[in-house]
Parts: sequence; C-alpha cells; structure tokens
Amino acid sequence: MSESLSAVVVAAGRSQRMGFDKMLTPLGGQPLLVHTLDRLFQTQVPAEIILVVRPGSEAEMEALVAPLREKGAIHLVPGGAQRQDSVQAGLQAVADSSEYVLVHDAARPFITREIVEAVLGTAKLSGAAVCGAPCSDSLKEVGEDGLVLQTIDRSRLWTVQTPQIFRTALLREAYEKARQTGGLFTDDTAVVEAAGHPVRIVLCHDINFKVTTPADWRLAEAYIQLGGGDSSPGQTLRKYLHDLNNHLTPLLGYSYLLSNELPEESRGKKFAASVQIAAERCQTTAAAIHKLVREIFPRKTDQNPVQK
Repeated sequence: MSESLSAVVVAAGRSQRMGFDKMLTPLGGQPLLVHTLDRLFQTQVPAEIILVVRPGSEAEMEALVAPLREKGAIHLVPGGAQRQDSVQAGLQAVADSSEYVLVHDAARPFITREIVEAVLGTAKLSGAAVCGAPCSDSLKEVGEDGLVLQTIDRSRLWTVQTPQIFRTALLREAYEKARQTGGLFTDDTAVVEAAGHPVRIVLCHDINFKVTTPADWRLAEAYIQLGGGDSSPGQTLRKYLHDLNNHLTPLLGYSYLLSNELPEESRGKKFAASVQIAAERCQTTAAAIHKLVREIFPRKTDQNPVQK
C-alpha cells in the first residue's frame, strides 16, 4: 500500500432514486458498500480509507465495516447536506502525511487496480486526474416543454467517473476557495477547475458504472453473477489496449509539462504540442478500437442483457 495516498469514499447519499438504502442492501450476496470497499482494498494502493456516511447511520455502517478492518484502515466520518460538504469532511480526516487523495463514489463497486494506478500516475504528473470516456450517445438540449432546442456536438465531450485523484494540498485549497465563494459543485474536478487548476482525464475501458437506479442494480447483479468473464481473444485485446493507454497517459503528461516550460514560438514548444496532439489522437483511435472489440468479442453481460 502507498503511505502517500488516502481514499475518501463518499457514502452519504439518501438513495432517493433507488427507493431503498442501496449501501446496506445485499447485492450478489453482500452489501453494495462492501463490494466497493473490498475492491478498493484489492488495489493495494490506499494506505487508509475515509468513509463518509450519512449522519445518523454511523452505528449501522460501523457494524458493516468492522470485519473489513483486518484488510486496512477505515475511518468513519459523518457527511454533510451536499456532496461537496461530505467530501470536505472526508478531506479534514485525511492523514497529514498523505500526498495524494483519491475520491470515489461508494456506489461504483467495480473499481480496479489498473484504473487506480492509471489515474494516480497521471495525477502525479499534473496534480489532478479523473477517469472517464468519450460520450457515445447523441446529446440534446431540451426545454421545459419537452421540445428539443438543439443537438449538442459530442465530439469533444466526455463523461467523467470516479476515482478522481488529486494532490491533497491542491484539493484542500480548492475546497476552501469553494467554501469562501459559496460555489456549489457535484464533481470534485469541477471544484479544482474553478480554482484555476487544469485536470487531466484518463480513458477508462473497464466496467465502472455507478449504481443509481433500479435498472443499474439489476445490471450490477447480473455482472456479479456472471463473473464479468470475457472470451479469451477479447480479454487479450482489452489488455493490450489498456497497456497502450497506460503508455499514452504519461506521454500526454510529459508533453504537457514540457510545453509549459518552453518559450512561446520555440521549436521545442511546437514539437511538444505536436507530440501531445498525436498522443490524443492515439487515445481516440484506441477508444474506437475498443468499441470494435466489444462488438466482435462481447462480454457476457452484452450477450445476456438484463431483462426489466
């Protein structure tokens, strides 16, 4: 485990869209929250987990996580009215020795070591990183009357997920600025962006969805029951694509940092910018190849869609 990385896991929501307390409800044999914490411990990366819980649920949560403490340190912290209040409460409990902090939704139970290491590697280069994927659905702006106002160009749009990893001091400073200005945010990278610091995104190929609705719950159950298995060629190709992106991510970071250090209009700066553009195009191509791999070698969950 890395003594320089702490994890803040946010589990303070009220599960209003689900209709029941999803954190404590068994999913494939054990509570959703236990799945998430188990997978996070399996990454063998964070030195501690700060679990932010809904005020009033501390006793239930304590009973739930007590058996997990043999795997690593878990500290419970009551959350606040808004998500950013909960994250800020978690940040206050992070060890002073922590150089980086990982923020993760407790409702994302399929976190992997590979994605944690990829996001952490990028955060070490740029100070702030998040995993995500390019938007695949068409996007519409819709008025209050239900009529489409316009179609949004999705070519540069990504959906972001967690984990999100930051230098601890940077995230604390950003949240303090948000507190002083009274800004409201639902995403930690947005807090950092509002403080004037850029955020680097890491392409995530893995299943990493957030369990928010009953349909998500059924999909998560099906995925757990099927074991998330792949056909052998598909699994191999996904691994190669994952490795490719692990090489591209630091290349993007190095070219970005190098470009910032070089004088404007210098040959070196133009070269660094060209490298960055090439690496970004390679990431886009890798995403297209990954989509094709999913069509040719579908996962079991793709072959057996969950029935509503």
